[in-house]
Amino acid sequence: MSYNRYGISPENALSRAIELQGIDKSDAALSTLHEVLSSRRKSNWSPTYEKIMITYIDLCLTLNKPREAKDGLHQYRNLTQTQAPGSLENVIKYLVEQSEMRCKEAKEKIESEEAETKADVPNMENDLDASGDDVPTLDLDSNNMLLLSTMTADPAQNQKESMLLLPKIKFLWETYRAVLDILKSNSNLEALYHATTIRALEFCGAYKRRSEFRRLCDLVRTHLQNLQKYGGIAAMARVTDGGKPNNKIRGWEGWTTESIELQLQIRFKQLEIASTLHLYTEGFKTVEDIFNILQISHSRRKVAGGSGAPKAKIMATYYEKLTTLFWVSDNHLFHAFAWYKYYTLCKEFNRGMTAEQKSLQASAVLLSALCIPSVPASATSDDGSSKIKSTEQDNFDREKTGRMATLLGFHTRNPTREALLSEIRAKHVMDDVPDYLRELYTVLEQDSNPLNLVEKAKPLLDRLRSEAGSDGEGALSAYVQPLINVLLLKLMHSLSASYHNISLDHIKNLTSGLEVPFAQVEKAI
Repeated sequence: MSYNRYGISPENALSRAIELQGIDKSDAALSTLHEVLSSRRKSNWSPTYEKIMITYIDLCLTLNKPREAKDGLHQYRNLTQTQAPGSLENVIKYLVEQSEMRCKEAKEKIESEEAETKADVPNMENDLDASGDDVPTLDLDSNNMLLLSTMTADPAQNQKESMLLLPKIKFLWETYRAVLDILKSNSNLEALYHATTIRALEFCGAYKRRSEFRRLCDLVRTHLQNLQKYGGIAAMARVTDGGKPNNKIRGWEGWTTESIELQLQIRFKQLEIASTLHLYTEGFKTVEDIFNILQISHSRRKVAGGSGAPKAKIMATYYEKLTTLFWVSDNHLFHAFAWYKYYTLCKEFNRGMTAEQKSLQASAVLLSALCIPSVPASATSDDGSSKIKSTEQDNFDREKTGRMATLLGFHTRNPTREALLSEIRAKHVMDDVPDYLRELYTVLEQDSNPLNLVEKAKPLLDRLRSEAGSDGEGALSAYVQPLINVLLLKLMHSLSASYHNISLDHIKNLTSGLEVPFAQVEKAI
């Protein structure tokens, strides 16, 4: 039996804390348990310590003391990391689950009170109508309505959120950070690190915590960099030969196939949440993280007995996430290349792929490629200085695009619309595409008569809009509007090559079949 410096055993300390809690002296109970956890005289773990930690967590949640919870968790880690890692896992799961539950309860309480408040408003209006009194009305113009819309925040609602929800959100966020810091290099609890990170990412998405999402991405990126620097193959070989591991990776046993896949799954979730929160910079940083993880896998394959390449299913999931990220960020070029990589992986390794799925994915590849804007070289200015500036900008864009293509694992460092369409033709992707989409491809790529360009494309676009529908995240109907923009761009280039002068009325007549506002046509001009 172990004792603290005051000679109180863990069992007696737990009983004393429960008694203090029963007489509303939770702060004293918390201090008593913290004294036991931080005592330097404790030597051997026992199940009583787990009960102490559970009670300690409940007190921290009740008193809303995230700093004390973090300190107690670190003390318990020092006691159980080698003696009882299973107990540490149970305590961490309990802390995370209870923190999430209390945060969810606070949010539901605020939402229910808000719904009751809104329900009372119609009743007040009905009472005023029934009284027969004249109720003055406001005649507000659009400017006043816009000003009024910025002042509709309910002070009482904001006060409720500040008192009830925000403390729970802060406690939960600090819990995630403390847990990830404890588990960052623990190979035995690597699955728990993965699950906690996924929960933290989902928390950022559910509560729209953009700032916390950036900090979380930086945190897990730092963990990955430390594992790369101090836990690589060469570093772990020195440890095997008798060297000491770096303190930043205490408990790390080296990279395995499972650890690489778990790290990839975390980054896939980051891509998903980055798309949801429209944080595209974080999404592109995550792409670089994934590239670094894939480099670790590549290095291990060079070592005898090392892990193999990541599974095709994992890489297919990666490119599927990228299609969403690049679509919402309006990067049509990489969106199309991501679709092409996803399609080729599914076609090669997914033997259960049906003809309908193959046709849908092939159609998405073709349509996404056609959506990439293309400007002919003849459309550039003849001014020499403009050409110099254009060349400098082109070199910068080409270098940036080439780097991104390398990170994404594309087959070329210079991805272009023409290169992708050429690849689509060479790999016979259009064999799986419906006939009307092949006709649309012919209209956009081969026809050059501006007088009947819109007339030929309109029924095909209408069919795409009607047959694709709007269900599902990757519905093909989403490509209709970008295709119209590409069609307008091609129309303007064809007209400029055929005519020296043309009236706006004539352009209106040519584009009237598309049923788009003329302002959109002017943008193409």
